[in-house]
Amino acid sequence: MDIIYTDRQLNEINYLDERVYIDLEIGTYLSDSKNDFEITIPADQWDSNLDKGSIVFENDTNSEFGGRIQGKTSNTASNKIVFYGYTWRGLISKRYIKPAPGKAYYFARGDANEFLRNILDAEFDGLIVGASEDAGVEVNRDLRYVNMLEGIEKTLSDIGYRMKITMIVDQNSQGKISSRKFAVSAVPIIDYSDTKEYSNDGGYSLVAKDIENGYNHCICLGQGELTERTVIELFKLSNGMITQDEDLAVMDGIIGLNRRTMLYDYSSVESLDELINGGIDKLNENSDTKSLQISNVDNVEIGDIVGARDRITGIYMQKQIESKILSGYMNRIKIQYKVGD
Repeated sequence: MDIIYTDRQLNEINYLDERVYIDLEIGTYLSDSKNDFEITIPADQWDSNLDKGSIVFENDTNSEFGGRIQGKTSNTASNKIVFYGYTWRGLISKRYIKPAPGKAYYFARGDANEFLRNILDAEFDGLIVGASEDAGVEVNRDLRYVNMLEGIEKTLSDIGYRMKITMIVDQNSQGKISSRKFAVSAVPIIDYSDTKEYSNDGGYSLVAKDIENGYNHCICLGQGELTERTVIELFKLSNGMITQDEDLAVMDGIIGLNRRTMLYDYSSVESLDELINGGIDKLNENSDTKSLQISNVDNVEIGDIVGARDRITGIYMQKQIESKILSGYMNRIKIQYKVGD
């Protein structure tokens, strides 16, 4: 893998040396990923062009690995310099989607990529933008002071899509690179679970976790007082489906010791749909810990769905890829995938 670094003016300088160690993680808003990275360089190998404000990126226009350096530390005892930065998703997660003045909500409407252009293009000095072409599918969600990464993922997930980040290279009239930018586009979620199962039998390295420490029942309280208050109860089934049908929940085992209830209090909610959607979000954000870390997987992206099984414990999951972790020295890079909640 080749990773390029720039100076603070974003002029391309060189590739990171093989003695450089990198630890970079990208993930969804629901994952435990911080969407950041560290780059450790021997002090005698440091090129001072690489500094706060520089960007790093894989030399592959279809790769999302990269980000902006935010700062550094120097350790004279170890003779190393460590650079810290945010990935493209990390930078997006530091913004919020706000309603227009005088409006209660930001109304995400129209083509999915137009939505991305509208919220991204003016925020990152042209470095991170929405894809220029239309996606051919429309979004429909009301957003109010929501983290931008979360808002994008929820809005696209409503229509079965996920975000994809690619590098766009602009050239001048002489054919030389004049600028680079990172475009966010909406693409369909691909479900690989019916065609491929990742397991330790197949040579994949797995770390499995299955802990019932979340909630599977949410009581949603809306407008009104006492007996006049709107109350909706939601249940999250073992297959991930969320329903209001308590009989179905009981058949799924959500009863007695297996029922774990949370409260969602939203007295100022303006509609029943908004209350239900909010309760669904809360259940998804506070669900059981079911995860698998998978090594040596290729050709799947964050947001796509895979089937994974640990033969030792019998843990099986059919879930989205939530994060990718890139780590190692530049000549020995390892990529791990995390599946699950």
